[in-house]
Amino acid sequence: MGANTALTPPELLHLSLHASANDQPDKALQHLKQLLDIEPENAKAIYMMGALHAEIGMYEQAIEELRQAEALDASMVTATFQLGLLLLTQGNIEEAAFTWEKLDTLGGDHALVLFKKGMLHLVKDEFDECISALDSGIAANDFNDDLNSDMQRVLNDARTARERTQGVENAPGDESQSSGHSLLLNAYGHEDTEH
Repeated sequence: MGANTALTPPELLHLSLHASANDQPDKALQHLKQLLDIEPENAKAIYMMGALHAEIGMYEQAIEELRQAEALDASMVTATFQLGLLLLTQGNIEEAAFTWEKLDTLGGDHALVLFKKGMLHLVKDEFDECISALDSGIAANDFNDDLNSDMQRVLNDARTARERTQGVENAPGDESQSSGHSLLLNAYGHEDTEH
């Protein structure tokens, strides 16, 4: 009797994580598609597909997949956060805020709740409140180092933007430089290629 050489869903999931960590999104997607042929409702695989599609700029596909993952497994709070973040970077601020309301059940001191508060303050150019919330979120986040790196990058840019707006508060034509939404797009929406 020959050995079974077919890869199992857990093996395919680990291979996709390995490929993603080694900057091979094409291989990661191939492994995930194989996995989903076997287990079409694997929420973690669908979430990872969404994250990879966001990474390569396929935002509509990513949003659809993150919604699907969240619907399949409501306990995947990171999927809920990433979905809201992706909606926010696409300019869908109200929809992002609505999506993020689900996170409030985690409690006000949870890192994801603090991060979402910080991001919502950012798009309103409320830099002090943004910085305070992101700082607290990074301190509270002991479960996702990559997310902390992303939030630290946004936090650094928010501090720079606050200094700029304080220095040239009434300078004409400077609104685009200090816009929280523009800052968000630059800091997160187009630099999330590491994960």
